[in-house]
Amino acid sequence: MTKKNLFFGVASLLLLILAGAGTAAAVQKAQENTQNISQAEITPEESEPESSVSESATETQALTEPETEPLSAPSFESVALSLPEIDKQEAVLTVEAEYADYSSNLYLENERDDFSEEGYISGFSDPETDSIHAAFMIPSSQHYDITICVCADTPVTNALYLNDEKIGDFTIDETQHFVRVTFHGIWIDAGQIDVSLRTIDGNFSVDYFEISNNTELYQIKYRNHYDLSDENASPNAQKLMKYLSQNYGKAILTGQYASSDKNTELNQIYTTTGKYPAIRFGDMRCYSNHTNAEKQDIIPACERWANQGGIVGLIWHWDAPADVPGIYADETNFSLSDAVPDFDVQTTALMTEEQISTALQNNQISDACAEILRDIDSISEALKPLAENDIPVLWRPLHEAGGGWYWWGADGAQAYRWLWDVMYKRMTEYHQLHNLIWVWNGQSESYLVNQYDIASLDIYLHPDENFNSRYEQFVSLYRMTKHKKILALSEAGTLPDMNLMFRDNTVWSFAGLWYDEYLSDIDSELLINFYNSEKALTLDDVRNILK
Repeated sequence: MTKKNLFFGVASLLLLILAGAGTAAAVQKAQENTQNISQAEITPEESEPESSVSESATETQALTEPETEPLSAPSFESVALSLPEIDKQEAVLTVEAEYADYSSNLYLENERDDFSEEGYISGFSDPETDSIHAAFMIPSSQHYDITICVCADTPVTNALYLNDEKIGDFTIDETQHFVRVTFHGIWIDAGQIDVSLRTIDGNFSVDYFEISNNTELYQIKYRNHYDLSDENASPNAQKLMKYLSQNYGKAILTGQYASSDKNTELNQIYTTTGKYPAIRFGDMRCYSNHTNAEKQDIIPACERWANQGGIVGLIWHWDAPADVPGIYADETNFSLSDAVPDFDVQTTALMTEEQISTALQNNQISDACAEILRDIDSISEALKPLAENDIPVLWRPLHEAGGGWYWWGADGAQAYRWLWDVMYKRMTEYHQLHNLIWVWNGQSESYLVNQYDIASLDIYLHPDENFNSRYEQFVSLYRMTKHKKILALSEAGTLPDMNLMFRDNTVWSFAGLWYDEYLSDIDSELLINFYNSEKALTLDDVRNILK
């Protein structure tokens, strides 16, 4: 995706996620990830999943073109999970800042009126020297919440570390009172540890450190059944959703984005790991009416993949329907808000071409609205061969809207939700595409829509940051969707750690690895272990689910 080189250069996206009843909104810089839902919760001062994976049905065959030499691939033993023993105990441990170990230029103050004990530590200003360290004796190996009570007179961002490993940044808005900043669900082994704050912006005070046992991760539940939003969903869409539901929390479906209809990336994975991914993800961009993208046989490639027994996933990098097209808001002159008419969504979504023309002539809709409907029609026509053959599709349009870099998200949540509703109704009711499983990827609660089937995130980190399980984003999305949706890692710059996902009880339904350097630069051992894990579902596992 052309956007990927942009991710490391854009400013971090700050997301406000409701943290639950009785708590304030979570506020935190997204750990240098432009789409990373925050794990840090700022408040005013005051069962293990079952282990089961479906059996491989058929021996993998290399997906080469006809009349080409078959690919050779290595064979590996199944990789078993390696999980620590979790000893759940209640614990609340506190270290006052004045009793911690802090830099010599920091000092004790007691001028504010809402601190605890003798005072608080101030004077943070120099990133090279200023830090404060608190020692804790952890009673048992389990997940914990780490809270720091801090105050700042101006908006500042600083960092929390555990045993010299960065947990994340936290941002304090200007306030006259201490607030509790909590990082949830951090795994800590029993024994002595060091928790530290280090200066980035400085200019803050710290009152105390607190560590308490986390319970939320252990309460995450995975249902055996999730309904589809389309009441007329096709038989195979229902079968695929049933399969996703039954395996959710028990295993993760492997997925890979293909840069073209040639399956180059999928064959690369096969020759490296001996396995093909369960899901082939492709892009519908070349079917847009106003695109300059090279035309490719995306739909035939999907049909061939489905004929092999694989699962089809599609996104749409929608070039704006304007005289200056493009997918990014800053490269097109298209405004989504100009397209929203006075008609209700139902009327707009079900307009025939004749009605569109009449409404244009009567100035009841704008050219922008008409072109949006016609673009949806073009994509729907392109998708119809899949619907006619009842090939279910993990359909993820209008993605990453909360970031604002794409035109469909840049005009705000209200316009985005209108566009989603119009697209959903036009594709399902007007075009009768009932083979689609709708994957919402707005990435912010304000962009959450009503009709969708799976909620997902796209996560790209800096190369020197460990991907781990991304449990913090999982939990935030779990809360956001009221525990009622399957959650997936729809795009990522690398693969999650299989052991940590199951240790943290945050098991994504599927993971899609992007192509280009994200595949070519990935550690081969990580790729091999992931695809050969006892908890990974590959093409061999899904071949017969629609039969």
